[in-house]
Amino acid sequence: MAFAPRLPLGLALTLLFGLALTGLTAAPAQAYYPCNGPGPGEVLIGMDNSTNPPTPLCEYVGEEGSYADPGPGGYWEERFGAIAWGRDSADGPTYSWYVNATSFAEAENGALAQCQQSGFSNCNLGPSIANGSIAIVVAGDGGLFAEWGDDSGQAKRKALRLCKKSAKGCKVERVLDSPAAWISY
Repeated sequence: MAFAPRLPLGLALTLLFGLALTGLTAAPAQAYYPCNGPGPGEVLIGMDNSTNPPTPLCEYVGEEGSYADPGPGGYWEERFGAIAWGRDSADGPTYSWYVNATSFAEAENGALAQCQQSGFSNCNLGPSIANGSIAIVVAGDGGLFAEWGDDSGQAKRKALRLCKKSAKGCKVERVLDSPAAWISY
């Protein structure tokens, strides 16, 4: 016969009640989803550029602590950035960028306009961001790669990983930051 230790009744009920409450009060998972723009308690976290037209992606953050909740003395305003790929006069790969825009459209149009004004050919959009960073990595053969992240460190790691999948001699050339801006009243 095996010996099973017994807990005092009060401790056993406390553990049982605590475990039951834990299951009832679990926080909802944070995930993004297509939206028509942020509503109450939501923030715009990016765009799904695989659809035509591009679809906004939102995340529910709750009423407290969201961009929509101004808080004391001001509010957060999203900032957007984008890069545009192009070819230089020697037909080598190059890029231009636009950061700290107030919308994806402004960032993307600004990056394309900068590409064209710089005299680059075959200008087309690369990654876009909302409240984050884009890292541009150059490979040993001159190829360019870019990835986005929530911050510069994450963007660098992702861009280097992308480059190393198909090239050698990968080095971070530039990191473009476009963080949310605090607007004081």
